Order: sequence, then structure tokens, then C-alpha cells
Amino acid sequence: MARRGWLLLAPWWRGPVLLARQPGVAVALGVAAVVVALPAAASSLFLSSTGSATLLARTASVCPATIGSQVIAPEQPVDASSVPALDAAVAEEATAAAKVADLGAPTVTLVSSEVTVATAAGRTGVNIAGRDDLAGHVQLVAGGPGPGLWLPDRFATAGGLQPGDTLMIFPSAGIWIPDPTGQSPNGLREVDEPTAVPVVAIYRDLRDRSDDAFWCSLSQLYRGEPAQESGTPGQDKPILDLVLADRATMLSVASRAHILTGLRVERAPARTDLTAPEATRLASDVTAMHAGLRMRLATVGNLDGTRVAYHTAMPGFAGRASLIEKDLRGTVLPISVAGLLVGLLVVMAASVFWVRRRGRELVVLATFGATARWLGVKAALEVWPALAVGSVGGWGLAGFLVARVGPSSVVSHDARVQSLLAASIAFLAAVTVLGVTAGVACRSLTGAPPVSRSRRRLTVLPWELAILLAAAVYWFAGGGQYMVRLGDVLGTMVQIPAKLLVVPMLVMVGLGVLGARLVVTAMRRRARTGTASRSAARLLYARRVRHAVVAAAALALITAVPVALAVYGGTATKSVRATLAAQARLGTGSDVVVHLAEPAAVPPALAGRATPVLRLDFVHIADKQVSLLVVDPATFARDAYWDDRLDDATLAQVLHALKSAPAGTLPAVASAPIAGGAATMAFGADPPIAVSITSVATLPAQRGGYPVIIVDRGALTGLGVAAGSSIIAQASPQLWVRGDPARTRALIDGSNLKISYLAVADDRYVNTFYQPVTYTFAYLAALSLLTGIVAMVGFLLYLESRLPVLRRGFVMLRMMGLSTTTQGWLLLGELTAPLVTGCAIGLGLAVTAVLVMRDQLNVDPGALPGTVLSIPWPVMAGLLAVVGLFAAVVALVTHWRLTRSRVGEVLRDVD
Repeated sequence: MARRGWLLLAPWWRGPVLLARQPGVAVALGVAAVVVALPAAASSLFLSSTGSATLLARTASVCPATIGSQVIAPEQPVDASSVPALDAAVAEEATAAAKVADLGAPTVTLVSSEVTVATAAGRTGVNIAGRDDLAGHVQLVAGGPGPGLWLPDRFATAGGLQPGDTLMIFPSAGIWIPDPTGQSPNGLREVDEPTAVPVVAIYRDLRDRSDDAFWCSLSQLYRGEPAQESGTPGQDKPILDLVLADRATMLSVASRAHILTGLRVERAPARTDLTAPEATRLASDVTAMHAGLRMRLATVGNLDGTRVAYHTAMPGFAGRASLIEKDLRGTVLPISVAGLLVGLLVVMAASVFWVRRRGRELVVLATFGATARWLGVKAALEVWPALAVGSVGGWGLAGFLVARVGPSSVVSHDARVQSLLAASIAFLAAVTVLGVTAGVACRSLTGAPPVSRSRRRLTVLPWELAILLAAAVYWFAGGGQYMVRLGDVLGTMVQIPAKLLVVPMLVMVGLGVLGARLVVTAMRRRARTGTASRSAARLLYARRVRHAVVAAAALALITAVPVALAVYGGTATKSVRATLAAQARLGTGSDVVVHLAEPAAVPPALAGRATPVLRLDFVHIADKQVSLLVVDPATFARDAYWDDRLDDATLAQVLHALKSAPAGTLPAVASAPIAGGAATMAFGADPPIAVSITSVATLPAQRGGYPVIIVDRGALTGLGVAAGSSIIAQASPQLWVRGDPARTRALIDGSNLKISYLAVADDRYVNTFYQPVTYTFAYLAALSLLTGIVAMVGFLLYLESRLPVLRRGFVMLRMMGLSTTTQGWLLLGELTAPLVTGCAIGLGLAVTAVLVMRDQLNVDPGALPGTVLSIPWPVMAGLLAVVGLFAAVVALVTHWRLTRSRVGEVLRDVD
């Protein structure tokens, strides 16, 4: 035949459709391509998801207007001549905002702060705000909409006011108007007469309700500054009540009553699902918009444009999100590369199995002149459709996984394009690796010259030791603790050391490959020495297993490595989250801590899951400042968070010391460094109290590094001293609630409790530099889902490569008298042994890695408790059960297929 004439043979030019005759191999190769493409495609999507999650977490915790656009004109006198200037400023802002995409509708507010009014109780100060659509964002108590003022119920009750009454408003100081009498030397007089304004409605005070986003930008007008709200000693400035009106009424009131009034035009982002690039563009557009307004508003008449303030927090938030995306690459990309290498390992195994399955056909092609290289090309051409379909599926699955288990389902368009490009490159890599591996495996079929002795020596060298050496280098160069890098105005971020992720991966892969090599070597030596067996059938089976030891070892390896990575990844993810949750709950005190504005009993809705606590800071034990918690020991031990490892005891056992003390002294439990024994407790000028202290390492709700001391409320009041009563009167009342925060919020809203604020443990690490670390481990956990896929693909490929041998062996052993049932059990053992061995090895490697790296799983080493090791046994058991069930079902189906084999066809070696 002419040179290269074999290229015209049907098995060559029909290569891309030949794989359809072997659907099992096609499915296995397609899924192998999924394993290759998924981690490659997921990395860019996940990084974009982390940026979106960071942005959403930060924007959700602040007022929407502050992250959009705020144009705030200073307070100034308002009269008929200044109204057009205010309208012109609003129109200019609308014109400028129309050019900015993703910016919402405007909210226009007129504000007059610290206005003096007169009621039956005397003169007092209030804040007045005029905003449209207020009726839908307050709880009406009496009256209704109309031209006039809306008063908060507390203020109305104190002033004896109701709808239909009038409120006397005094003008702001320093406002001069023309003097109609002409008696003033300059023709002007200072206004001092009050103006009567009708009251049309009474609404429930906004301080008695959960904050509404509609009012968030005005919260300081009714909640006051943080120092006022928390009642810090020395802060005696009262929190003023907030009087409301619609914007038109407010404009009329301000001009008639001669009160200084400021203008606010605020816009929140139109969308909450912005990606980091979209947020960056919005920040740039808003900044440019403000720059243009700064020039145009300076020319608006009767408006001091030079004092107008422009604000947006979006540049900082967008920069933070971009920083997270950038800095997480150092940990996300190694995980993706590890997943990609595992996938390519499966593809390499697939190519070897393909050569074994198509051996006779390849030998025929070799006799017509096909070289090993061209046979490798044939392998690539034959399997590329399956790999292409699998790559597309991997790309789609990557998007699905990131959307379902990633930090956020929102990813940028650029990330999707990069994901598609990465999946395409992964497909090309898979085709190339399969072709090259198949070409190498075909050398023995084409009569290629034998490998030289020197090259054979190189092949037997334990190259996997280089992987372990690289792990050792990373171990000593990766640092021992988490590194905190300052990010200037964008905040700080915790970076994960390479030793936490890269080292375990390298060690597990290296040990897995080394173990496979040792097993193959041992089995081959045992085959050469020979074995004895009382059963000829079992002897033939043993010889067949040893003959396929390389394929079995490959299956065990591609099962062990993903299982090890999955168990380690799942354990690391769950342990990091459990540790952060434990630290947050110990620092907060419980799942939710309700800070009350006034003392209240536990409402019936929270009975059985809430304990009352009185907290008083600035208490002194000897020369040390401590925080005092006055509790009910029985319910406190039930509802406060505690980890028994903190003191090798339960919280109830720790609080048992509150039951006994010398006569005349108060029993107490204090955290280090407060020493145990007799001491005196003092607060301000109150008489000191003698206490008998039991010291423990730590207690819940420690703040600012100050120790905590816990006393029994009953014992404190039982002393009958003035100091105890004073402490109870001055302490801040709290409710510590155990359970789901969302359900707790709902129950609190329906309990009519007067609350100052809620402290939720789950929010403790939100928007901190620790949060992105959890994103990384979430990605590691997501890719761990590949474990089952890899194991099942390897099993299918192993089965397809062994099917001809299994068919011939089944017929021969049946002719020798071995029953079908016995052959079924032997077949099940032969097929599943590598899978079971791989799972066992993977679990052993993962558990060892977790125990070695345990201390490194503590994201915040300075916080207590230490690492909370949490192994997801149910998930892993379920995953291994699915893989095992799949293997058993496939083995049974294969056995059924073997029972239908025809002896004549098998003996003629017709597959």
C-alpha cells in the first residue's frame, strides 16, 4: 500500500463516529472532560462571585442612599424667593443623574434641625423633615394625611397634642426680614414671633420600630448620635424627636415659620445585584456627576453652592470588592489547578484504557504502517466529540455550582467570557493529553524500538518524591500563621498561607502516586514468585487481577486523590465556619443579644430560649476594670453560648460556684486575669461589695480585652446593700436569646419590647477581613463534589478496558464448572476492590492532613475558643455510599451481560 495509505482505511476516517459503538466509553470520556473543564471554568466565576458577595454584604449593612448619590445643601433661610433656587437645584441634579446608569429614582428631603417648639409641657427642641410618600413608611396612630405636621406618639403624649391641635414653631436665630414699621435703622428686624402650624396625624415613634430603609439616611435625626443612643457617661445632649411632613407642607412651614432648612437629594443604586466591575463603573460615573454638579450648582441663585456636600461610598465599596477578587486568586487558582490536574489524570487513565480496549484494531493499523504518534492522533480524533460535549457540560456545571454553593450567584459578563475561554483551553489540553498518552501507550503495539536502558532507569525513578519535596519547601516557606495585609483605604484582608492548601494537596497527591507505584511493584514481584491455591478458578482470578494490576492501581489512585481532597476540603470548610461561629457566639454571648431601652421580662414568645442579663461596664475589682454580668444562673447556663473545651466543664458546672460563699460576701465567677479568692467590687462612688471569686480562663461576651465577672442576681439583691440596688438600677438590661436570628427578630417585633439594638452573632464577622477566607474554603468544598464523578468515571473506564477479558474468563470458568453465583461474587470483588481501596486510602490521607493542619484552621488565632474541628461525616458517607452503590449496580449489570455471552463467539474472540 502507498505510503500513508493506511490513512484511507475506514477505521481512520470514520474515527469520530466509532466511539458511538461504545456508549460506556463515550460517557466516561465525556464525564472526564467535565472533571477537566469544571475547575478551569469555575475559577473566574467564583472570583467574580466573591467580589459580588463582598459588595452585597457591605452595601446591605449601610443605608442605600450612602452608596448611591447624596447631594446635601446646607440649612439656610427659606422664603418665596429661594423656592425657585431649590427647584433649580433638584432639576440640575436630575439632569446630571439621567446620564448615570444603575442609579435609582431621587428622594428629595427638606430638613430643619434643632427647631424650638412650644407645647403644654414647655419649650423643647425637635427636628423637622419634609419627605414625600411618608404615609407608607410610618405606623399611623391617629389622624391622617393632610396639610400639616405628623408628630411622634411619645412627643404628642408628653406635649398633650392630638390631631387638630396646633404646634407653635419659633423661628431660627439670626433671620432678619423687612420691618414694615420703618423703625429699624437698616429697615430690617429679627424675627422672634412663633408660627402656629396644624397637627394632622400622630405616628408611632420610629425609635420603637425596626429601622426602615426609607428613613435610614435620617436616622441620626430620631436616634441621635451613637454616643447618645448608648448612653455613654458624660453625654447629656438629648435625642430630639422627629416631626414629619410632606415636602410641599414642609416648604410652606419653613417659609412661614422662618426656620433654617437644608435640601437633600438622595439616590440609591437601582440594582442590588451589582458586580464588582459594574460597581466600579457606577462609582466612576457618580464621581463624575458630582464634579459636574459642583460647577453648575455654584451658579444657582439664592443657593450657596460652594457649601453643597456630595457623598458616595460606592468607590470604596467597589475597590474593596475588586481587592477581594484580586487577592483571592492566590488561593483559588491553586485549588483550580489541583482540580484540573486531577481531571487530566483521569483523561490519561482514559487514554490507557482506550488503548487496552482497542488493542487488536490498533495492531492491525500498525501493520499497515501507522506509527505510535499517528495512533495517538487517531485516539484524539476519535474521542474529541465526547470530550467537547463534556467540556460544554463542565462549563455549564461550573456556572450552576457557583450560583448554588458560591458566595453569590451574581457574576460579571467578563467572568463568564473568561470562564468560557478557560473551558476551551481545558478541552484542548484534554485532547492533547489523551493523544500524547495514547501515543506513548501504543509504542509496544507498533514495533517501536525498545527504550534504552538509561531511559528505563529514568522511568523507574520515584519522581513523585519531587512532589513531596515541593510540599516540604512550601511548608517551611509558607509561614506559620495567617498573614494580615493592610489595604490602605480599602481595609485589611487575611491571606491564607500556602501551607494550608497547597501543602496538603501536594502531600496527598505525592503519597497517592508513591503508594500506587509500590503496590504495582509488590504485585508484580508476587506474580513472578507464583502462588498456590486450592481452587483453580480462584487461581485464575488471582492471576487475572495481578495481570491488570496497573489498571487497578490507576483506578485506586484516581479515586484516592479526589476522595482525600474532598474530605480535607469539606473538613477545612466546615471547621473554619464552625470556629468562626463559635468565636462570634462566645464574643457576643449568644445567638442574639437584645439590648433593651428599658428593663423588661422575657416575653412569652421567647420563653425557654431567652435569659435576662444586666450588664454594667466600668466596674473595678482591685485595680482592674471588668464588665459585670448579673444573671439567672439556671437560664443563663441554658441560653448563653459555651464550649466545654474552654474550661473542661459545662457552663452549668462553671456557674455552680455561684451557689456558695462565706457569709456576707457575694459569690462570683470571673475570667482571667482576675485571680480567685476574696476581693472587693466597686462601681463609682457606691459602697464596695465583698466578693468571693472563682477564676476561669474565659467567659462569654468579653469586650475590649476586659475580663468578665458573673454574679447571681438573687444573691446580689439578697445582700440588701445600696450598692447592689444601684448596680441593678444602672446596668443595661439585655436578653440573650438562643436560636435562629431571623425567627428571633420576628418574635421580638411582635413582643412590643423597647429595644435599642440587636447584636447578632452571625453578623460579627460580616464585612470584616475574615469573611473572604470563608469564601476560599467554600470554593474548595464546591470542587470537592467532583469526588463522586471522578470515582465513577474511573470505574467505567476500568470496566470497559477489562470487559473482553472478563467475558472470556467468565465463559472459561463456567466451562470448568464454577457456578454463576460464585462468579458474580468474584466479579464484584474484582471490580470494586480498587474502588474500595482508593476510598480507604483517600480517607486516611485526608484525616491525617486534617490532624496535622488543625491549628492552621483557626482564622482568628487570638480569639477563643480554638479550632473547632468539624468533619462532615454525613456528607462524606453519603457521597461514598452513592459511589459504592453505583459500582455495585454496574457490577451486577455487567455480570448479567456476561451471563448472556455466547461460548462460540467468545472463543472466536468476537467482542
